[in-house]
Amino acid sequence: MGYSLREVIGIIIWWTEGTKAYKDKRWKNTWIRNVDVTNTNPDIIKLFLDFLRNDIRIDEPRLKLQLQIHEGDDKEYIENYWSEVTRIPKNRFTKTIVRPQGNKVGKSMGTCKIRYSDKATYLKLSSRLEELLKNKYKYRGVV
Repeated sequence: MGYSLREVIGIIIWWTEGTKAYKDKRWKNTWIRNVDVTNTNPDIIKLFLDFLRNDIRIDEPRLKLQLQIHEGDDKEYIENYWSEVTRIPKNRFTKTIVRPQGNKVGKSMGTCKIRYSDKATYLKLSSRLEELLKNKYKYRGVV
């Protein structure tokens, strides 16, 4: 199967910037398989969201966002910024994490984590990544 350039980019972003499956410490033999990508670059976040929305066809209301900012940052401004960038309403943001004051207060728009909790989607991405790597990066067309 061939992949569009957007699909290749989306899979690579998830592969390099995403959270991998991990065992849930609370339950024996239970795995967490969230589709998460965390980054500070809005272009990377937008590319990944385009991939999820257009190629994976996620159930949009299940899509969540979490921010990490530093003490002294303008929380409301940064939340509004990421809501506009991602087209995710603030009522689907999880609690913003405020870290101790960093070196770049006011110079960063925080760190954005996109989270889509769905095992089937996680397994679909894993399968596509495996296929993509096996087929030596074959893709069709352009974005």
